[in-house]
Amino acid sequence: MNYSLLHDAYFGSGGFATGAYLTRHKRESEEDYRFRCENAYYLNYFAPIVNALVDPIFKRKPQRDYKSSVDDVLRDFLQDVDGGGTSIDTFMKRAAITAKVYGVSFIVVDMAQDNNARNMAELRRNRAYPYLRILLPYEINGSNNYGIDQSGNLTYIEFREVSGISEGTVKYQYCRYARDGWRKTGDDLAAAQGSYNLGRVPVIPLFSRLLEQKTMLPNPDMMPIAAVAKAIYNNCSWLGEILRNQTFPLLTIPSLDAKEMTIGNNNALGYSPDSSHQPDFIAPPSDPASILQVQIASLIQEMYRMASLSFMQSSSSAEKVSGVARQWEFERTNQQLANFARSISKAEEAVMNVFARYLNTDIDYTVTYPDDFGITDVESELKQAQEVLDLGLTDVLRIDVLKKVITAYLPNAGADRTDELVKSAEKEEQDRIHAEKLYPDIQPDNEPPGDETQEQG
Repeated sequence: MNYSLLHDAYFGSGGFATGAYLTRHKRESEEDYRFRCENAYYLNYFAPIVNALVDPIFKRKPQRDYKSSVDDVLRDFLQDVDGGGTSIDTFMKRAAITAKVYGVSFIVVDMAQDNNARNMAELRRNRAYPYLRILLPYEINGSNNYGIDQSGNLTYIEFREVSGISEGTVKYQYCRYARDGWRKTGDDLAAAQGSYNLGRVPVIPLFSRLLEQKTMLPNPDMMPIAAVAKAIYNNCSWLGEILRNQTFPLLTIPSLDAKEMTIGNNNALGYSPDSSHQPDFIAPPSDPASILQVQIASLIQEMYRMASLSFMQSSSSAEKVSGVARQWEFERTNQQLANFARSISKAEEAVMNVFARYLNTDIDYTVTYPDDFGITDVESELKQAQEVLDLGLTDVLRIDVLKKVITAYLPNAGADRTDELVKSAEKEEQDRIHAEKLYPDIQPDNEPPGDETQEQG
């Protein structure tokens, strides 16, 4: 698995920074190739695409509900999950981005080994409760150094991490987590091990896809897009070379005295003075540059199409897409985001399950991330709501319309506030219906009296 390409495509580092991802042409000299590597630039569309598939999930805070005997400790933990002041929201977003880039990320729920807290007060004061960290698939010590049972749950997993650098040599440590305990060895560390009564491996995989997993190292769904990013990088380099030669054309002059002349874009190329050809500038044809520009634009469009994000790009006049087609495409993206949001919710709840087992307590914890990522047109929603109310179908329908209006007009109201508003409206509706039954001849204040005719004798 080429995880380096995925990493470099997101950060613009590695081969995109050094030019190592540039393909050398078979007729290209070493000097020219080196020059291209030094002057190459990377149009990073990969990172915005990844972020567009993660950011909407974290645009609003998820709904978290929990109940336990250690609520104070749990609240502290949610504000600082790694001992470095990282909140659970920031941490889960970081885990989601790495999972989207690499296909999976691993959340390790670890516990300090020198935990001597005698009570919950000391546990909170010394920050001696579990902490989280993220490990990546390329940090697994070997391609298959893990085990899974028939249900797809981990039975053990071993990671190789950098422990330090000594005299220019990288030192590693090897951490193995199993269901009954852990073991740590290293290049310059004495072996250490311990046990825990968790009943499971304290490592939670977060997959970018909702499909059933038969492996801990699935093929990253962003790998083809990273390959296209590499192709764009090469095409931009070739285009830059052509434009450089066209910008500085070569002068041709009627002279054969070219012994001491170095041909380049800042001097001249001689030809026979007997020729009728006039001095002129020559440069490579512009057709290859035009072809490369079209190809680059096409590859960029393909990157967004492959990620189901074509609706984020404006269509050219020659390639108009109907509103219905764009709506269907957005629905696919919306479903993709919703599936990933459910995976994140499941992973966070699993983290809290391990957290509770470390503290030997029960925690009833649920988290719900947003599952609808449509962009709401508030004015349109309110207009449609009024049109429905004008039909005067049923009184119950008014409450359903109110729920839709609250969602559109107050998207950050929260579940509790929404329930409060709905209950208040339901009560007012019931009071109105009750009053109409008791006093049928009394007109409501908001309705004008009807026309009355009087008989004249």
